[in-house]
Amino acid sequence: MKHEILEKLYARYHHRKFVHPDPLEFLYDYPDIHERELVGLVASSLAYGRVAQILKSVGSALKRMDYSPRSFLMESSPAQIYRSFADFKHRFTTGKEMASMLLGAKKIIRQYGSLYACFMSGLKVQAETVLPALSCFVEQLGHASGEWKNSLLPCPWKGSACKRYNLYLRWMVRKDTVDP
Repeated sequence: MKHEILEKLYARYHHRKFVHPDPLEFLYDYPDIHERELVGLVASSLAYGRVAQILKSVGSALKRMDYSPRSFLMESSPAQIYRSFADFKHRFTTGKEMASMLLGAKKIIRQYGSLYACFMSGLKVQAETVLPALSCFVEQLGHASGEWKNSLLPCPWKGSACKRYNLYLRWMVRKDTVDP
């Protein structure tokens, strides 16, 4: 009985028209997977606090990258990226932290071709969960960014639940009427 009720609710509400307000909505504007994986990283990383502020901060971050994060990152120097985010703030996340994370993503893209390829490099068939791959991904991002003291870089190996990164993985993996 409860299962049937939940299935009916799922069928009724699992549609894009019910997504707003959710940071997932930013991903809909990016059909290119290379752009979308960066938009997803930014949106999921900022997904803490009041929803209205999250949406405002994600919009601000994307605007600073001229709404083309991959092109912006690959064509900008580290100094330009830091300048673009100099006055950025989302709750306790600073512009320096955002710029550092993005520079880490840029280095990963240069090395692996995509964030996806980096994540997959840590995925082991024998692993029971994605936690080892997620740990590897975060470790790569931390090393590439050069800044471990960053509110955007959780440490799965130190017991962090990594809720925002699991949200990111959900957005990148699931393909249905809600997740692009």
